[in-house]
Amino acid sequence: MNGFLRHKPSPAMVVAGIALAVALGGTSYAAIELAPNTVGTAQLKNGAVTSLKVKDGSLLKKDFKAGELSSTSSGSAGTAGAAGPKGDTGATGAKGDTGAVGPAGPFPDALPTGKTVRGAYNIGNTAAAAGGLANSSISFIYMFGSAPTVKLVRQGTSAPAECGGTATVPQADAGFLCIYEESRTNTAGVTLNAVNRAGATIFINSTAAGGFFSYGTWAATGG
Repeated sequence: MNGFLRHKPSPAMVVAGIALAVALGGTSYAAIELAPNTVGTAQLKNGAVTSLKVKDGSLLKKDFKAGELSSTSSGSAGTAGAAGPKGDTGATGAKGDTGAVGPAGPFPDALPTGKTVRGAYNIGNTAAAAGGLANSSISFIYMFGSAPTVKLVRQGTSAPAECGGTATVPQADAGFLCIYEESRTNTAGVTLNAVNRAGATIFINSTAAGGFFSYGTWAATGG
């Protein structure tokens, strides 16, 4: 017995022994390949798939049961930020085009109270003898509410209070017609013939044969 144990088996003997044992036991050490679609829910143990086995960001909302994911509520509004600094004033825009002229206002039926119209007159003729006649008219253009009162300011005479102007700058108080004779020749001066709301008629007579004339200005103011 002791003599048998003193002889150690050679390496070839050991390998042959292992091969014989594997063959007799029916155990194979060959790599095992699984057919496609052979591993399913039944082959997985409960808890076999853990967070470590799931790729981050790979699951979708539909992969979870209804109500599994809680919806988050909106946060409260933040406080308003401080107002920014005032911007620079913009440059002044270009001046616009001049608008079209509007229509003329209504033409008054009667000269308003306090408004004055003015004009000039010139009367002249040649007389065969004294008493020769020349006449002319004064038109107010505007109708007066009533016929004005006439004041004659003949050359060389003082103007009444109602006629505060001169032959150069004729004036008349409200309700008056002031006739300023600036110059005359061969006549006693301008004389009024008639006056109404639209104007007046004036005339002169010669004091001798020959040419005679009178000219001047007038002003009439609505009363």
